Amino acid sequence: MSGEFPRGKVELFEDFLVDNGSGSSGLTETASTASMDVLSKHGGWMRLTTTTGDGGYAILTGERVFEVDEGHPLILEVRLQCNLVANAALFVGFTDATGDTGAAIMDEDGTLTATATDAFGFMLEGEQDTTWQAVAVDSDALETQVALTEGADAANSTIQTLRLEANPNDSGTVKYFIDGKLVSTQTGWFDSSIVYCPVVGTDERATATLTDVDYIYAMAPRS
Repeated sequence: MSGEFPRGKVELFEDFLVDNGSGSSGLTETASTASMDVLSKHGGWMRLTTTTGDGGYAILTGERVFEVDEGHPLILEVRLQCNLVANAALFVGFTDATGDTGAAIMDEDGTLTATATDAFGFMLEGEQDTTWQAVAVDSDALETQVALTEGADAANSTIQTLRLEANPNDSGTVKYFIDGKLVSTQTGWFDSSIVYCPVVGTDERATATLTDVDYIYAMAPRS
């Protein structure tokens, strides 16, 4: 057989059947004060536990192997729940850095900030609002966050599925889905030639929380 096909796909699927970052995907676990452990629960769930501190974090990242320009659509899907959403600080999406020391984008005390240079995804800052937000940082410049009011708000111990589909059209287009429903399309959301890793992260907000992640799935066609 000759030629380039089949090209296949770049794919990560982690359903947490093995603990301590040693599963099939080899996720990086980065934590301070907060902690991460696989639960004894059917199907494999990873629990991110924050404490009553206000400076800790628990971050799960994959490898930096996803570039939207080289393979699109770039898809991320995460299924998760949190026991106290009014005290949760969560980011689910793509970032340009593994092992971030804090959620890639956050809105503590009403000020939007980023630890990443380039990132986009879902943000939940429960102390502000239990509505999921579409957020992005592009070359250190934060985009204006968008409330995803077309989707269901986060609720205590309620499982939700968050999905992103990214395409390089219109200077970076990202479609946001909550529980299978398209709730927003954002353009001008990222630059070309950035290589991303998938990330799920939580920051501490002075109240202990439990965020349980069922799976992380990221996929794009090969170039």
